[in-house]
Amino acid sequence: MSPPVEAPRPAYYSQGLRARFQTDGIRAEMARVAAAESGTEYADIGYEIDEKKFLARTRARLAAGGLPTEVPAGWPAKLEGPLVWSSDSFPSEDEYVYTLTEADKTELLHALHSFKVLRIDASKVTKALFPLPNLGRRLTAMRDDIYAGRGFGIVRGLDPDEYELGDLTILYLGISSYIAQVRGKQDQRGSMLIHVMKRSSNPESEEPDAFDEDYGADKPFHADTVTDTLCLFTQSLAAAGGQSVLASAWTVYNELAATRPDIIHTLAAPDWPFDTFGRDPAFYRRALMYHHDDKLITSFSRRLLVGHAPFDPRTPGIPGLTEAQAEALDAVHFAAAKHEIKPRMERGDLRFVNNMALLHRREAFANPKGQDAAKGRHLVRLWLHNDEGVCWALPAPLRLAWARVFEDDGGEREEHWDLAPVRNPATGRVLRVGGSCD
Repeated sequence: MSPPVEAPRPAYYSQGLRARFQTDGIRAEMARVAAAESGTEYADIGYEIDEKKFLARTRARLAAGGLPTEVPAGWPAKLEGPLVWSSDSFPSEDEYVYTLTEADKTELLHALHSFKVLRIDASKVTKALFPLPNLGRRLTAMRDDIYAGRGFGIVRGLDPDEYELGDLTILYLGISSYIAQVRGKQDQRGSMLIHVMKRSSNPESEEPDAFDEDYGADKPFHADTVTDTLCLFTQSLAAAGGQSVLASAWTVYNELAATRPDIIHTLAAPDWPFDTFGRDPAFYRRALMYHHDDKLITSFSRRLLVGHAPFDPRTPGIPGLTEAQAEALDAVHFAAAKHEIKPRMERGDLRFVNNMALLHRREAFANPKGQDAAKGRHLVRLWLHNDEGVCWALPAPLRLAWARVFEDDGGEREEHWDLAPVRNPATGRVLRVGGSCD
């Protein structure tokens, strides 16, 4: 009997991008790499942080010696500027939080009304269609701070309970359009809104499991893989914990450049294997860190590099991380943790983060139980690109990644706007949420 024929994998890149960026060459090279490295023993590293393994790995690498003692040629020994900040840099949240005034809220209602009169879909909202003559100036200043200042800002004061869901969506899309108005597809399905909330390891089951009780572990530092501005709208909060934590990748760079410049070499090498989770090619390779156009750009998702069991186990047969890469990945986390800040979260917050320059993580949390069990930590995520000359210049590997997310790909991935999480109609369990990065 002939062996079963394996179904072809869906293409990771659209036909237009394959022609424009000649990605078939990437596909052939990845197949060659996978075959050449078959049987290679890779580092033992998972999604969750294991400090003991990290420290043991560091001792072994330092004992072996022969590590570079300077950063790569052409890279700065030390970065300067407003993106270099640490835990004590912002004594008051007023430095990065703008709280809506009553006049702002009235202006938002007028903009909402003027947009709804057009009778077009919420996804079509733009600055031009959502006029904010006074608040807009505040938001433009925040945009400038995100791309050219400290790298983040929070708009506070929207009350999710005051609006029906469609209007609330128009409001946060309208506000975010003043920061960046091109919205990206966040997964292979084409999801434009991702609901970041707890998810079951078996969402079809009617039985509770550990993932339904709480998220009892902190999440590692990472960036969302492809976006210049990450936007998170706080729909509701956890009963305890769940803070979104930020750190400057520029500060992380300075610490590693001063203490372990060899790790900068590892992060800048274009050989990190990113899993595409069932697509073709099965993985691709690029660097995690770039020095381009006098700016440091950091772009990686830990999930794509090591998997995230039980939700997204790493694809069998593709390369894993080397010992040097495993140490570098954890070193970024621990350096970021030394300099992190924990901005306070309120319902209705719109948080904007320069995803090219900052890292973020989520603290462990517990959701309400009993009658309030249907509530809990729930953020709505947008990937935003500023196409008005504000986004930083991107190196070639990231131009391909940005094009896949933000540019029209010939309709091979339709846009899906799930204003609310998709649930199992029989059990009410959430079937489709986010929190990971494509």
